[in-house]
Parts: sequence; C-alpha cells; structure tokens
Amino acid sequence: MQPRFDYTTLGDEQLFEMLFWAEDRLDLEAVQEIASRDSLLPYLAQVVMDKQSWLSELPEWWAVVHCSYILGLRGDDDAVLPMLAVLRWSDAFDCDWVTELLPAIFGKLGPKAIAGLTAVCRDGSAGWSARDLAMKGLAAISIDSPESAAHVFRIIGERFMDEGEDRVVRQLAGQILLDFRRVDYRLALLSFAREENVIRNQDSWYLAGFGPEDVEWAFRNPEQDLWHYQEDWMRFYDPAEVQRRQKRWSRERLGGKKQPIDRMSHGGGHVVPITRNGKKLDPPPTGDEHTDDPGSK
Repeated sequence: MQPRFDYTTLGDEQLFEMLFWAEDRLDLEAVQEIASRDSLLPYLAQVVMDKQSWLSELPEWWAVVHCSYILGLRGDDDAVLPMLAVLRWSDAFDCDWVTELLPAIFGKLGPKAIAGLTAVCRDGSAGWSARDLAMKGLAAISIDSPESAAHVFRIIGERFMDEGEDRVVRQLAGQILLDFRRVDYRLALLSFAREENVIRNQDSWYLAGFGPEDVEWAFRNPEQDLWHYQEDWMRFYDPAEVQRRQKRWSRERLGGKKQPIDRMSHGGGHVVPITRNGKKLDPPPTGDEHTDDPGSK
C-alpha cells in the first residue's frame, strides 16, 4: 500500500489552490489540513460568500462545495456567517451537493447559528426552499443541543401555526414537526392535514403536504425520523464515494450526458486565489512513493 501524501508539508497557497483544481477528488487528509488552518478561514469565507463563486466553470466550481464542507467541519463561531451565505447561494443556484447536507452542517454549528437561521425563517421575502433549509437547520440543532429544542420548535411552530403564512412553508414546517414527533403540535397537525384533504378534493392540482393518515402513523411510531438531519457530509471524501462518482461521470460521458453540475457553469466567475499575481500554482510535487496527484484517488 502506497504511503499517503503529507499535506502538512504544503503552504497555505498550495493547499488553497487545490480547492480549484482537484474537482471532486480531493483527499480527506487535505480537507482536514485546510480546516485546521485558521489562516485559511478568510479565504474559505470569501469563496462561499461571493455570488460569482457559485457560477464558476468546472473544475473551479467544486471549490464552493469543498469550502462549504470545510466550514461545516470547522464548526466554529467564525463559520456561522459564511454558512448563512452558503444557505442563500446554494439554494438560489440549486446546488444539491450542498443544500441536501445543510441541515446536518447547521446541526453541528449548534446554537450559535440560531439567530441567523431564525431571521431566514421569518423572512417572508425569502423563497420557501431557503426557509425550509433554515427550519431544518434549526431542528437539527436540537439533536445535539436538546436544551435549545423548546426555543427552535417554537420558531418552527410559529411558521406552521400562522394562517397568513405561505401554505407551502406551513406544509414544510409541519413535516419537520412530524419528523421530530412533536406531540405538542399533534392536534394542530391533524387539523391541518384534514384541511389539506379538503383543498385537494376541491383542486385536483393541489399538492398536499401530508394527510391525516400520515399524522396518525407518525405518532403511532414514536421513533423520530432524523436521517436527513444527521447526514455525514464528510462521507463525500470517502475513497469509495470518490470512486463511485468517477464511474458515474465516465458512464455519463460515454453516454453523451453532461454532469448534472454543468448547469451551474454559465457565469464564469472565479474568486481570485491568494497565490502571487493570481497565478495558479502547479500541483504539489509528488515523490516516488506517491504517483497519483494529491487530489486524486
């Protein structure tokens, strides 16, 4: 078995540049080393907070995914504001690689993210999908910080109980309350579900969120449905996952299909790297004992 490359030997500039050329094949050890360096935090934040980063061409586009995951791995106070920007832009540009994992990431950030997520939840001008992510993030926080549960579910409950709220937002809030088996909202959930049935019977095009049978089933089965709130985003760097993705891309290329993320590649924006004069560094040198690129598997 070949020795692993020692990423501690690389300077900040070399490590940071890897985010832009390693595509989805960045080594876990490289990610961990980047996350451990406070000196790189401002640059990680710059990438995710700049709209143009989310519109970059491949392979540079992958940097927003890596930076989002790394900020979540850090999980410190300085990651909160950038991660709120991640919520905004990943939702705006339908970046499923990030949005699907945001609840779990905010769950790790913990109570320090509650204020920012609450503001998004209550922002009627925000899209329903962004507000859904914010509510799920709040709910996820309660898993590892149960002392916050009463507070976060009061916020989610406000959206659900507000009859003047967007119906879709109420559906989504109600689903979260069902996932967490919030018995304090059981009767309200049942009443809402019956309303859903009435509306659906009157309008065959109406997409009901859940019905009375869903509410009854949830509370007959007390085990909370939390998988979506506890996903491990760092599994992205597991060698088996990397290999699986490469096989997928190869099949799609052979079949004449584009990678799904190509739909993001229309803006051409790119955050200026911290290398001298903006010049991209060559990949770090490899010794005889390491024949693959450090970002490859």
